[in-house]
Amino acid sequence: MNKKYIFRLLIFFSIYLIFNILIFYYFYEDKESRIKIFFDQKVEKLISEYKATKNSFKMISGFVSEYLNKRDDILKLIYKIKISNNKEKNFYRKKLINELAIFYNILKNNKIYYLTLFFPNGEILLRMHQPYKFGDYLYKEDKLNIFLKNTFDSSEIGIIYNYPIFYRGKLLANIKTLISYDVLKQELSKLFNSSYEFILKREFISDQMLKVGQKLFIQSDINKEYFYEESSISRDRSRVNNKTIHQINLILQKRIENRLNLEENFAEAVKLDKKYYIITFIKISPLQNSNKSIGYLISYEDDNTYEIFDSVFWHNIILGNIIIILLLLFLFYILGINEKLKHIASIDKLTKLYNRNKFYEIAQNEIERAKRYKRALSLIIFDIDHFKRINDTYGHNIGDYVLLELSNLIKKNIRKNDIAFRWGGEEFIVLAPETDIDGASKLAEKLREAVENFNFDKVGKVTISLGVAQYNENKDKDIDSLINRADEALYISKESGRNRVTILD
Repeated sequence: MNKKYIFRLLIFFSIYLIFNILIFYYFYEDKESRIKIFFDQKVEKLISEYKATKNSFKMISGFVSEYLNKRDDILKLIYKIKISNNKEKNFYRKKLINELAIFYNILKNNKIYYLTLFFPNGEILLRMHQPYKFGDYLYKEDKLNIFLKNTFDSSEIGIIYNYPIFYRGKLLANIKTLISYDVLKQELSKLFNSSYEFILKREFISDQMLKVGQKLFIQSDINKEYFYEESSISRDRSRVNNKTIHQINLILQKRIENRLNLEENFAEAVKLDKKYYIITFIKISPLQNSNKSIGYLISYEDDNTYEIFDSVFWHNIILGNIIIILLLLFLFYILGINEKLKHIASIDKLTKLYNRNKFYEIAQNEIERAKRYKRALSLIIFDIDHFKRINDTYGHNIGDYVLLELSNLIKKNIRKNDIAFRWGGEEFIVLAPETDIDGASKLAEKLREAVENFNFDKVGKVTISLGVAQYNENKDKDIDSLINRADEALYISKESGRNRVTILD
């Protein structure tokens, strides 16, 4: 394998690598773009599920509050509690509890367990979920309601719905319902057949709330700064894929730490046991139309779509590589044909020696090299003696045979670095790099003897006359000057009786 061919292979391999890197980058960016769209869709889907579930509870809470506003007897009871002394308040409060029992049962049947009535000044009028507890105020400062003023009981965390109660055209009281995140999680699982979890920031959970009554707040395995709620309602319920979710959370710990701190909605993919899971996070706020976030709603779902992104990516990479290889092979083929055509254009059709055009290309390079490195360069020019007689006597076919046999003799008797050319007709040139006049004259004599001693079929003996000259930088302005001097030596050989070598120096 010659150097030119190796160099060409290196060039093609470099081009292949460059294009391979480019298509890898392009398809990788395309894959990431598609994944981003896919994740955004998952976020929008979870937001829609969350809103739909909240709205279903809102409709129930709104129905109860709307109905209470139409019950004049209940409104009068509330008003009497407001204007009465403590003893009378307790009496009217008991009556109010009995009147509200049917509505509270409706709420409980729909998993709304928290119902509170309070006056505009913040004084608790009644807690249906804790009827024995009343009279305190919602203005109480704690870690949970630093930014949620007048909205939370100190032991309640969940989605809040507030509705006003009017009596005789004036605001009489407010009714508040709360849906715990644990209940909302169960409802989401039932409606949408996925696994969900709410995680809350530790800073919004007071110390006494970490374990209050039926509630239990457990540190999340996804991040130590977040907790999730377990209660008697759900503690006996086995969570879907509990072990799998735990493994997923451990994988996600480091990956999503910064994103949790940024409080943004996002989705991630996790591969576990050769299966993909999509985990979607949306920030949650207990107040409607508020940007304040106290934690995240997380959905876990197994997915058969995400792996398609990888398979499409590698399919595109393989297809791109095939196209690149085919294009490069085609280019290699075209260049090969071009090289072959150039080779054909530079080769004499009969003798398979280089022709005159190729001689000038090679000779110019050799002269430049001889000048640069101060090396010797010689030229031998010769033709066949009485070749016209051969053509006239035996015909042009035999003449071509002689030319072909002579070219074979030249190839066999010149050295590896010497280059033979058919100059035209029966004339030939041998270019001898790294060779002075003495070496060239010996080479010329060797060629003369080889031809003289060869028996040409049907022709017999054939001889050649040769002229030899060495390149001289002071005498030869160009290659034609060197040819002319060698040609003068050839003319002398012809005039001196042929079949001889003449040196012109």
